Amino acid sequence: MKRAFSFGDRSIEPAVQRVNEVRCVAVIGAGTMGLGIAIDLLKKTDYDVILLDVQAEALERAKTKLDDLWQQQVKGSQIREEDAKALKARTKYTQKYADIKAADIIWEVATERSDVKAKIFETIEKAIDPERIAAIFSNTSSHTTGELAVLFKSEAFREKFLTVHGYFPFEANRLIDVMKGKYASNDTFAFGVVFADQILEKTVIALPIDHHGYITDPLFQAMAAVISWDVQTGEDIVQLGGLWELFTANPFSVLDQTGHMPYTESSRHLGQALPETDRLRSLYNREGKHYPDWIARLEKDGFTGVNSPVRKGFYAWSDGARPKAESVLDPATGKYVPIGEISRKEFWSYYEATERDRRAGKIKSAESLVHVACADDAGGRAFRRYALPICLYALDMVQDRIATPGQINISTRAGLRYKVGLIEVIDSLIAHLTINGLLELVRRARDENADDPCMVGMLDVDGETGPRKGRPCLLHEMKKRNLTRLLGYGTYFRTPVAELDLDTGGYRGCYLDLRFCEPSSRGRVAGIVFNNPLRGNVWNRAVLDQFAHAYHRVLRLHREGRCGAVLFTAAGTGMRMLGADAREFNRGWFEREKGYVPLTEAEAAAFTRNGMGLFRLIQKSPVATVGVFGEKWGGGAEFNYFLDLRYDVRAEGFMFDSLERKTNWQPKSTYNQPELDFAILGGFGAAGELKRLGLGDSVIFEIFDQGLTADRAYQVGLSNGVFDDELEALRRGYERARLMAKDAPYSRALFKQQLARGADDEALATETGEVFNPKKNPFISIGLLALLDRGARVPKMDYACGEAELPGWEYPLGNGMADVDAAEEV
Repeated sequence: MKRAFSFGDRSIEPAVQRVNEVRCVAVIGAGTMGLGIAIDLLKKTDYDVILLDVQAEALERAKTKLDDLWQQQVKGSQIREEDAKALKARTKYTQKYADIKAADIIWEVATERSDVKAKIFETIEKAIDPERIAAIFSNTSSHTTGELAVLFKSEAFREKFLTVHGYFPFEANRLIDVMKGKYASNDTFAFGVVFADQILEKTVIALPIDHHGYITDPLFQAMAAVISWDVQTGEDIVQLGGLWELFTANPFSVLDQTGHMPYTESSRHLGQALPETDRLRSLYNREGKHYPDWIARLEKDGFTGVNSPVRKGFYAWSDGARPKAESVLDPATGKYVPIGEISRKEFWSYYEATERDRRAGKIKSAESLVHVACADDAGGRAFRRYALPICLYALDMVQDRIATPGQINISTRAGLRYKVGLIEVIDSLIAHLTINGLLELVRRARDENADDPCMVGMLDVDGETGPRKGRPCLLHEMKKRNLTRLLGYGTYFRTPVAELDLDTGGYRGCYLDLRFCEPSSRGRVAGIVFNNPLRGNVWNRAVLDQFAHAYHRVLRLHREGRCGAVLFTAAGTGMRMLGADAREFNRGWFEREKGYVPLTEAEAAAFTRNGMGLFRLIQKSPVATVGVFGEKWGGGAEFNYFLDLRYDVRAEGFMFDSLERKTNWQPKSTYNQPELDFAILGGFGAAGELKRLGLGDSVIFEIFDQGLTADRAYQVGLSNGVFDDELEALRRGYERARLMAKDAPYSRALFKQQLARGADDEALATETGEVFNPKKNPFISIGLLALLDRGARVPKMDYACGEAELPGWEYPLGNGMADVDAAEEV
C-alpha cells in the first residue's frame, strides 16, 4: 500500500502520519542492493527516488537495468508505456550530495566499510538539514546501530539514524531488519518500523537493542564461515556446502550472487567487534585471519561472483539473465573444475533424507534433518560439526534476550528461505531425542571434533569452556523448567503459530504470514492482515493454522469485552488475496520431468474441512467482521463470503480480450472463481455461500465464468462499498467495524442466529421477550438506559461476556494451538 494506516493503534499514529508525508527517498549506492531498493520503492510507492553514487559507471549500469526492466514489463503487459515513462521520470541519478537535499529519507547502501561510511555521513551532515529529514537508514550486515551512529558528529542526526537491512534480492525477499540502538529516538524507530512494514510491505524484525548483524546475517554468515576453514577442494564446496541445501541453498552459491564484499568485510568487522561471549567469534579469528586464504585470493583477483567482470567466484557462471553455475573452484589449484555429484557412499544420509521426504510428500522436512543429524556417515558428521553450533547460537540469542524464538524462526524462513525454520529444527530434535538426548548429541559432536579447540568451544553446552564458559546452554534451563519446545504449533497441520515467552513460560502468537493488530480500548476493533504479498497472500496449511490461532485470540478478547469487531485486509499494493496455494496441490516438489504427484482424497478433503470449519466459526460468532480487499481469487474470494460486510478497492490492469485477440487496459474483476477451468471446485463453499447471500444462479455463473468487477459486485449486492483509494477503504472499513463493535453481544448473537435460521414468527416473539430478561441478557439495563435517557451521561457498557450464555453460540474449547492449554498462553 502506498500509504500507512494505524489500525486504531494510537501509539503509532505520529509515525503513520510522518510516513504518509514522505515524498522522496535518496539511495546512496547504486550497486546490487541499492538497485533492488530503488526497484522496490518505484514499484510500491509514488515517491521520487534519487540514486546517488560517486561512480558514473555504476549510475549508468543502474539506469540501463532499470530502463530495461520497465521495458520488459511493458512488453509483458504488466505495465503501460505511460507507466514506464512515469517510473523513469520519478528516478534521478546523481553524483552530487546537493541533489538529495529534498529527500525525506536517506538510505546508505554503499559499503560495509566503516571508514567509507564515515566519509559518507560527514558529507550528509554538511549537505542535509536534520530538521527536514525524517530518518537516515544504513544497510549493514555486521555493524551495530550504535557503532555507526557515532560516525555522525551531530546529536540531531544520531537521533534520526537507524540500521535498516534487507536481503538479496531486495525486491523479491520479504524479510527486513530495523534496529534502533541507543541513540535513535523512539519516534524514529516507530517511523522505521511502520515504513518497512506498510510501505515496503516486508516482514519486519524490529530490534530495539543492538546486535551485530541483527538476527539473520550472523546465521547466514556462519553457514559459510563454519565450512570455509575446512574447504580444500571444489568437492568440499559442493559436498560440505550441500549440507545447507537440506535447509535452503548452498551459501557459497548465494554469496556469488550477492557479491563477496559484504561477506569479507563483515568477517573482518565481526572478528574485531564481536564480544568475547559470542559463541561464533572464533569463526572470524583463526591464526590472525578473518577468513581463509583461498577466499582472500578470490577477493584479491576480483573473482567475486556472477556480477564480477569474469563472472567467477566460488563457481564459474554462465552468461544471460538467469546465470547457472557451470563449474566450481578448486582452491588447491585455483582452477575451475566440473561440479560433481555429492558422494552417495559417504553422504548417504543426505540421499536418505531426500527419499524419506519424497515418500511422505514433504519438502526438506524437520524429520529428515533429524535423521541426518543422528547418522553415522559423513553427512551426519557434517551436520553435527556445522549445523549444531549455529543451532546453539540461536539458543544463545534467546537466552540473552536478543531475539525471541519466533523472530529467529521467521528470519530463517523468510530471509534465508529455510523450508523449515531453525527453531522448528531445534524443537524437532528435542521432540525426537528429548533435551537430554540433544545435549548428548552435541557432546558427541564435541568429542568427534576434540582436536579442534575452536569447534570444542562452539559446541560447549555445559558452560565449561569457550566463549560461553560459566553460562550453560539454554537447554539446561528448559530442562529444569520442564519446557520442551520453543514454538507453539497449530491444531490443523502442526505449523508454527506461537513462540515461547521465556520470562513467563507461556506462549504468545507469532505469525510468519499474518499480522495481528490488538484492539484499542476505544475502538475495540482487532485487525488481521494477510501479510505475504510476494506470494499473493495465498491460503496454505501454515496460513490456516496461523489464522485459526489468530481468530481464537479474537474470541478470547471478545469474551473479555475487549473486542467487538475484526477488520480483515491484505498487505501489498492492490490488497490482493489469492486462493489456495497451488504448490500444495502436489505432494512434495513439483518437477516437470517427473510430473504431478496428486494429493490423496483424504488430504484434499482435510484442507477443505478445516478451512470450512474455521470460516463457519467466523460466520456464526457474535464478533462483527468487515473485509477490505482488492482482487480476490478462489479461496480469497470465498473467505469474504463468510464476512458480515465486504468493502472493495477497484482494480485495473491488462485483460485479454479472447474475441478480439488482444490485451486491453481496463477494470479488473475483484471477485474471481476460476476453479472450474482447472478441473477443481471452489473448496471453501463458494456456490453455497453465494446462494445464501441471495445471488441468483446467473450471477453465480458470471462470477465463476468471468468474475465481477468491484462496481458490478456492488450493483448485485455482493459488495457493501467501493473505493479507488486503498487508505480511504481502510479508514471507512475500520470506522464501520468500530461502530458495529458497539452492538451488545447478546443481541448480536441472537441476530446472527435469526439470520441463519430464517423466518420463524413464534421464535421471534420468544426471543424478543428474552432480550428484556436481565438474567439472560445482562447488557439490557445499560442498553435501555441509553435508549430512554438520551440527555444523561449513561455508564459505559461492559461488553465482557464472562459466564453469560449467548444464544446459539458457545466459545470453542482450546486456543488454536496443539497440545497447549489456554492457561499456558500469554
